[in-house]
Amino acid sequence: MSMITTPTNARMSWVAFATAGVTLTAGAFLIAMFVLEAPYNGPYNFGRANDALAALGNVLIAALVLHVSRPAERPGRSRAFVRIVAAASVVAAVCSILLAFGLIAFEVSTGISIAVILLQASWMLWVNTRLYDLGVFSRLLSRCGQLVGAGLWMGLLTVGISAMFGWLTIAQVLILGLGIFIAGGVWLAWPFWFVMLGLHLRKRPTAADSAAAPATAPDTRRRGRRSASHAG
Repeated sequence: MSMITTPTNARMSWVAFATAGVTLTAGAFLIAMFVLEAPYNGPYNFGRANDALAALGNVLIAALVLHVSRPAERPGRSRAFVRIVAAASVVAAVCSILLAFGLIAFEVSTGISIAVILLQASWMLWVNTRLYDLGVFSRLLSRCGQLVGAGLWMGLLTVGISAMFGWLTIAQVLILGLGIFIAGGVWLAWPFWFVMLGLHLRKRPTAADSAAAPATAPDTRRRGRRSASHAG
């Protein structure tokens, strides 16, 4: 199953590397904002830098979503899902720019960003599982991507659960802290998956990468695991 052409992969590998650098730098500015600016109520220069980089990062992610998903998507729901994730990423980029210029409320931008991150996390789970089953992704690359997707969902859901408790109660603070720790840690680790993706895109295609599998073909690895379990 090829991931378009080798020259295209080589170009997109630089997009993956750029995404890693942009998202990592945006995370550093976000941390600096909370540590150095939020306690003094401004001036939020680090915050505006984070917004600008977040916008660029989401545009790059949209391009990667469309490119990386092509071997895995099929006409119908999966193709529509890929287009929705890419479009939502662009919407999040526009919201970040509007926030940087003070044209949208922080609460509105944050809500949209969280919804888009959950969509991107769902895509991470889907594409890494699907491309590993098709023999396109290695086990390490796939497992790292699945960990990022699952960790983002788990962390953000935990943050949401904390809202069910009274504000600043012990239970609320502990659950909120756990959610932020999980989601924040995974989000900061996400750039390393982009680096691994870039290295994967740059390598020479293998026979498994070059063979076009029909839409109705069963997943080879899943079939092999089933056969092994029956044999045991």
